Amino acid sequence: MRALLIAALLASSGAVGAQRGEPGGGPRAAEFAMLDRNRDGYVTRIEALADQEIHKRFAQFDLNKDRQLSLAEYFAAREDIDRRLQQDAALAARVKAALLAERGIPSKAISVDAYEGSVQLSGFVPVADMASRAGRLVAAMNGVRTVHNNIAVK
Repeated sequence: MRALLIAALLASSGAVGAQRGEPGGGPRAAEFAMLDRNRDGYVTRIEALADQEIHKRFAQFDLNKDRQLSLAEYFAAREDIDRRLQQDAALAARVKAALLAERGIPSKAISVDAYEGSVQLSGFVPVADMASRAGRLVAAMNGVRTVHNNIAVK
């Protein structure tokens, strides 16, 4: 029922995802409609508070600097966010692989999270040297901006 309401609102406002080949506006257009609380066809900075990633870089995504995101600007923003998420996942996988390849580090006991080039390591190791070696290894990797080494000695 809610999906039908959103599709009807998108069709009546002219906000159609046809430019992206999304039938009926597609999932991105539905997300846009959920953010556009006043249904004026734009997302303001206040409305963007409902999506942390959009709000965080609102000024960057507002290409025409009119202090609101159009549907096209929103699509571009979501594509940018998706690309960043893929890069973070790839970085986390590369870090995990490097830890697995390193002898003397119990990599299965170490959790790896990445966000915009910042890598967080967490878990438990038996010796403090292992934690510092893991941190140094990750810090030297390409694409890693910062390392938050939360590996504890148990």
